[in-house]
Amino acid sequence: MLNLDWNIIWTLVNILVLFLFLKKFLFKPVTEMMEKRTKAIASSLQEAEDKKSEAAKMKENYEKQLSMAREDASLIIKESREQAAREYNEQMKESKEMAAKLLQEANKTIDLEKKKKLQEAQAEIASIALSAAAKVIEKNVDDNTNKQMLNSLLHEVGAAE
Repeated sequence: MLNLDWNIIWTLVNILVLFLFLKKFLFKPVTEMMEKRTKAIASSLQEAEDKKSEAAKMKENYEKQLSMAREDASLIIKESREQAAREYNEQMKESKEMAAKLLQEANKTIDLEKKKKLQEAQAEIASIALSAAAKVIEKNVDDNTNKQMLNSLLHEVGAAE
């Protein structure tokens, strides 16, 4: 038969008590501490992932704003160039008009000077002709009569033109 030794039974009871004691005071707190640590690590990883996601959203938002700013800048540059071209064309048009006006005024002035010089030349020629005629006739008439004859001659010459 089987012979049971009380030492073996007491050893088994001691091992069982030691196991229960260690389970309650060592394994349970260590397991709880490891679970807390696992949860803390998991929450840190989740928080890091959330911050990474938020940073990606912010980056995307900034890139959109940068893109819009570039588009706005190119639009402003385009509008500025168009405005400069319009102002250049307007200035050129005004300059051409002013040059044409100055040329027209210069031509009028030239025509007036030409007429004036022609009249002066006619008067000089008439004066010379009267002097020549007076010498031919040898009749000296007074200045008043000379002026009347000169005006008469100028009217006749002017009517002939």
